[in-house]
Order: sequence, then C-alpha cells, then structure tokens
Amino acid sequence: MYLLKNYYNLADSKKKILIIDDDLTLHHLIGRFLNYNGYTTEAVTDCATARKIIPKFQPNLIISDINLPDDTGLNLCEEMRQTGVMIIMLSSMTDNNYILEAFSRGADDYITKPFDLQILQARISALLRRGNNNLVSFTNKKSISLDNLKIDFYRRQVLLNDRLVSLTALEFDLLYFLANNPNRVWDRAELISAIWQNENYAGDDRKVDIHIGRIRKKIGDGNGDYIKTVWGRGYMFELSSSNAVKLAN
Repeated sequence: MYLLKNYYNLADSKKKILIIDDDLTLHHLIGRFLNYNGYTTEAVTDCATARKIIPKFQPNLIISDINLPDDTGLNLCEEMRQTGVMIIMLSSMTDNNYILEAFSRGADDYITKPFDLQILQARISALLRRGNNNLVSFTNKKSISLDNLKIDFYRRQVLLNDRLVSLTALEFDLLYFLANNPNRVWDRAELISAIWQNENYAGDDRKVDIHIGRIRKKIGDGNGDYIKTVWGRGYMFELSSSNAVKLAN
C-alpha cells in the first residue's frame, strides 16, 4: 500500500495528475492538453513505474488505463483506495461488467475510449471540486456516533465495534452525507449531484447502487438497518429511538 503523506496542500494552486497508459500517443496528448489547462502532469506506461513515482509526485488525481503491460490498472486502483487520491479509469471496453468492476474496485469515474478531451477535463474538474469542497468545509463538519458505528469526519475514519473500516474516499463521503442528513429519501440523481458535485454528470447512476452495496457490506448493514432502500425512489439513512445518534463538535 502506498499511502501519501500530507496528501492535500491547499497552498498549491496547481493540481497534479498522474497519467498511466502504454499508448504513448494518447498519454502525450492528454498530458499536453492538461498542461495547457493549468495542471501539472506526469506520465508513465506501466504499474511498476507508477508505484515508484506516486509517493514522490503525490498526485491529486490518477488517470489510468485498465490494460497495462505489467498489471491491470484495476489492481493499482484498489491499492490506492486508502490514499484519498481520485481515480479515473480509461478503457476501450464498454461492457457493463468491466465498468461495474472498475467502480467496485474503487474507481471514481470510468471513461470509454475514444473520448473528447473537453469531457475528460469536465470529469476531472468535478472530481477535484468535490475534493476541495471536503477540505474547505472541514471545520463545519461533525463526527457521528451511532450505536456500534462511529463516523469521524475529522480523521475521515469509520469505526465498527471500535475496529477501523476500510472505505474509499468516495464511500466515506457518501456514507457521511447520508448519515448527516438522516430520515430523508435521496434519489440517485441527488446523490450524484451532492457527492460528485456535478448536476449534469453523464455517468450511469447505477454507480450509486454499487457504492451503497459496498458500504453496507463493510459496515455490516446487510439487512439495511442503517441505509434503507426506498424502492422506486432512492436511499435513506434511518434514525429511530432505538438507533440513537450523537453529534460531536
């Protein structure tokens, strides 16, 4: 696991993006385009080199192809889930199974080749904006204690029976949003707007179902005691008299 130290730097106005693709023409094209639009980039062609450069470069976001010479980008994606780095997967594969697996392994977005560079930039901006919003509003958030489940916004940690639960950055944001806005049904479009910070997001809203399913599994909520599915409408984090919540400043 390659954990990044002091990952976010508010004083650094230029966001850093790592491009991982063995198609030299494509990664040079993406790199030049992103540099022109104000990003700092590094580009590598395989997972081994990416693993070496990540601790030094400390990217805010990674754009990675799935099929790489020495490993699959999905394995790298899964390794990076605990760092908080945003990950966009690129692939020419349009089959839903590949797309669903990418999200289940921790990807924040999935773009099929060929793609428009302006669309890529819009997706990047949406993800980075969500990361920035998390930091800017940091001091306004509260931690939540709920029976045997504790959601610590300040440390961005979730504890179940006092044991650390491994969540991706996006999974944490989604769980915290629902828990901090309980007893109200949120449809998928609203959750995409709130978490992905883009009301015009063109992605498949089934990604919400995937992330909810992963969160439930990780926090032992297989029966939907916390996160309720309201069929035909969306999801709700339910609080009741038997399910007391404590907000801590």
